[in-house]
Amino acid sequence: MNHYWTAIRAPATLPAHATARYELRPSAGWFVLPRRPGVRIRLRAFTAVSQTLSSADVRLRPPA
Repeated sequence: MNHYWTAIRAPATLPAHATARYELRPSAGWFVLPRRPGVRIRLRAFTAVSQTLSSADVRLRPPA
């Protein structure tokens, strides 16, 4: 993950079937996101041990 994202706030490990909130930042410090309404970003996480790929569609929060 370090090549693409840095975990700012996150547990070091996550047990199977557990959930947690992660704050991620791109390694370059920025990442351009589309600003059109309804655009989804697909987040994918890969675990090396047991080689599992998890995917989720995420949406930007509306500006406060």
